[in-house]
Amino acid sequence: MNNRFDYIIVGQGLAGLAAAYFASKNGSVALISKENVKASNSYLAQGGVAAAISKNDSASLHFNDTIAAGKGLCNNSAVKILVKEGKEIINEIIRLGMKFDVKESELAVSLEGGHSQRRVLHANGIATGKELVKFFCGLIAKNNNITQFSNAFLQEIIVNKNQVQGIYLVDLKKEKSFQLLSTNVVLATGGFTGIYQRTTNPLSTIGEGIIAAYNAGASIENIEFIQFHPTALHYSNFPTLLLSEALRGDGALIVCNKGKRILDNTSISELSPRDELSKTIFQYLKSKKKKNVYLSLANIDKQAILNKYSFLYKSLKKYGIDITQAKVPISPAAHYSVGGIKTTVNGESSIKGLYAIGEVASTGVHGANRLASNSLLECLVFSKRVVAHSKTQPQSKENEIKTLAQITFNHQIRIKHLTIKKRIGELLLDNVGIIRTDEQMEKCLVVLNRLNKNYTGTQSEFYSIQTQNLIKLASLITKAALSRKESRGCHFRTDFPNPKPKYRASTIQTKNMKLTYEINGTN
Repeated sequence: MNNRFDYIIVGQGLAGLAAAYFASKNGSVALISKENVKASNSYLAQGGVAAAISKNDSASLHFNDTIAAGKGLCNNSAVKILVKEGKEIINEIIRLGMKFDVKESELAVSLEGGHSQRRVLHANGIATGKELVKFFCGLIAKNNNITQFSNAFLQEIIVNKNQVQGIYLVDLKKEKSFQLLSTNVVLATGGFTGIYQRTTNPLSTIGEGIIAAYNAGASIENIEFIQFHPTALHYSNFPTLLLSEALRGDGALIVCNKGKRILDNTSISELSPRDELSKTIFQYLKSKKKKNVYLSLANIDKQAILNKYSFLYKSLKKYGIDITQAKVPISPAAHYSVGGIKTTVNGESSIKGLYAIGEVASTGVHGANRLASNSLLECLVFSKRVVAHSKTQPQSKENEIKTLAQITFNHQIRIKHLTIKKRIGELLLDNVGIIRTDEQMEKCLVVLNRLNKNYTGTQSEFYSIQTQNLIKLASLITKAALSRKESRGCHFRTDFPNPKPKYRASTIQTKNMKLTYEINGTN
């Protein structure tokens, strides 16, 4: 098997697929996935993709909305790139054949929370992420420059003198490890909110790319900012299905069990930024000692629901809920990792040749809170920038690589791993969730330290490594949140309820170094 490539791209969500397509024009590409594309957040994304393509809209308005949502932590340069190049790349993929929904012969645009204009494009109703993923899968399906590796889990990034050399992977079916070599490695592994007990993400969304980069020496930025989606299904033991923001853009209301709107007499509306809305719902539930509120679609035409929201209609019908007739029980759930691997505006991490794009990255475009539907746009814009940047870099030589010890699998240890994973999910939701306090987070850190101390696994055993990485990731989240003694964006503390100028900076965590704060092009 050939194990040397011009590019290695880890992840088959939209960011990874788009990067593979662009990179394939320059050389050989290894495209890695641990599951099928349907398990990616991109595939499940309902909200759409934001771009200032309408006559009444502009890049400057999109810029202002993004900056406002980011609560003082956005990188101006990164946001300018996102809104300017975003419009360009949308037009480019349309020319390549991508079909977005149209209305009266023009691209249809929706309004979502935090946006001042209708600018959110959809494809096949709210199946936008799915359609974008299918589109790029079609572009790369018969591409001879792309070799796909499935059921392959990222174990370790190979680095020599701060230059990436390749990666070690675990074949999950054969239960064997192997290596691929390249001096251009692109991480598009997604976020980590699947480790929370209540999440809209696949449970496999566990931040392995972030931890692999951290273990290799890359810097991690703003990992304390975790966006909770305000409207996720909360019903019996059914999956935490996300209920699209577009529903509220079309008139859906958040109500109590009697049908009364819960946001009356507040400064919050159904289209307020997600952090504000999630916090308000959480506080309401806590004060009323309720498990959920409801989303009422009574203001939306039934036929419009059946056309635009057919996916949700069919999905909820399986659970006995008819969204054209009944209120849908909801409560907030962990949804998006705002921070991640710190990158430049070209997607390069602090390790030469190691790039990060999509939810695994912290490009600076989201600041302290992501504006709705900017994430799919970020995937497209920065996947192209990463490839363009790599072409300008001098070719690095690959050094001799030592073979990693063969991985082993112990399925008895797997049972213990799942128990600890569940415990970590409960800890984070209860103590480092929507509303946080010093006391809660200190308690969480004590338990995590105890888990780390008491857990004795085998160094080369797969589930032992994953357990240690989960504990490490949860500790990084908690330490960053504990250090930020203020409230900003989707980090809210009752003991420090206001933002402070001192913390108008990003948390940076690097292996074997103390946590620091860094000001870098913030607004």
